Amino acid sequence: MINILKSKKILISLFCCFTVIAVIDVIIPGRTFFPDENYYIAEAKSIVETGSFAVGSSKAPSMPMAGMIYAVFYKIFGDTVFFIRSVRVTQAFIHILTAIGSASIAWSIFKNEATAKIVLFAVTVYPSLLAFQCTLMTETLFIFTLVWGIAFLYLWKSDSRKYFFCSVMAFMFSLYVRPVITTIMPILTGARSMALESSWRNRIRYVLLSCVLFVACMSPWWIRNWGVFGKFVPFAPASGNFYLGNNPANKTAGIDWSTDVEQAVVDRISSSGDELAVSKAYMDEAKKYILENKVIFLHNMWLKFKRFWNFTSNYKGNMYSKAFLLYNISLLLGWGTAFTLGVVSFFINRKRWRDFLPIYLLIAYFTFIHTVVIASLRYRLPIEPFFIIVGADCVTRIYNKLSGAYRTQGKSLQ
Repeated sequence: MINILKSKKILISLFCCFTVIAVIDVIIPGRTFFPDENYYIAEAKSIVETGSFAVGSSKAPSMPMAGMIYAVFYKIFGDTVFFIRSVRVTQAFIHILTAIGSASIAWSIFKNEATAKIVLFAVTVYPSLLAFQCTLMTETLFIFTLVWGIAFLYLWKSDSRKYFFCSVMAFMFSLYVRPVITTIMPILTGARSMALESSWRNRIRYVLLSCVLFVACMSPWWIRNWGVFGKFVPFAPASGNFYLGNNPANKTAGIDWSTDVEQAVVDRISSSGDELAVSKAYMDEAKKYILENKVIFLHNMWLKFKRFWNFTSNYKGNMYSKAFLLYNISLLLGWGTAFTLGVVSFFINRKRWRDFLPIYLLIAYFTFIHTVVIASLRYRLPIEPFFIIVGADCVTRIYNKLSGAYRTQGKSLQ
């Protein structure tokens, strides 16, 4: 797909990067760091021991892809530190593939080898991606499927439709990891077809085809849920985050279940029945709050917007601890640089809006979803590689301009 992968130096460099990341993954203590990791481990254990996705009383605690992949390693290593470390090492490999996919997007858009190389190694060493890669969270897997979905979308040409199907399949994998891009998937297809097809008939045809493929790919999960719940449940029945972000106790658009919810309401809902009843109760409470407090809801959306696009941590704990300072420095160096260069490059390439339309839509979609539900720097991470991709063009332009000026100066001195 991109010529730079034919270079032995590039391949050796990527292998060295993978080796270093994998060694670090092994050295890091073989334990979990976030509560969500324990859910995925429990799901993997349930799949291996019972053949079910159920965790405790929950019949579908999350989408199944991460649990299914982790179950393979749990089957081999059991409940040991080798299980956690083997998943981390695998995610190190997936992280490298994500960097390759990002470089492919850069090549497809800019047709510049230097830009693709910059993206390849910038994504590989990007601090936030590396941090989540060494956990058992689903970020690495989700970002991998999302990046390659967009990469295949850009490789899709009018005379070569195989990449259209590859793109849809990658997006479907991302939905099985985390059901975020549900509504925007056909829109992304339509946006890309605008740069390829002059006929509105063909554009609509591809949108409809992507919808048909979406139904076909999601059908196994829908059938499974119908058998378990006795009704149509499209994804994992979870509306808790919607309530967390929209309730009277949340004055700061926070994401802390211990302080940003009405505890009496949470206790009542938690004992209201099965997970479908709980999910519906949370949804009803959030909707009621929004309808009765429209102005406050809009104000909270603004607070969430600021949290989502923040350049430093939203955490309000010990701001002067070494770990906190190191984290903020990494955010400023990583995200601050990527965002600044990305925005500048978007402006420089503003006349090529059709080429950038899928990326524009993806960024806008993630921003909107998380300003309505809950916002965190973690939820912004999936769109950060796209700022690196676009920002790399700015770096190439600066380098070419400086090197051109240097050559001109050298000639004048001769």
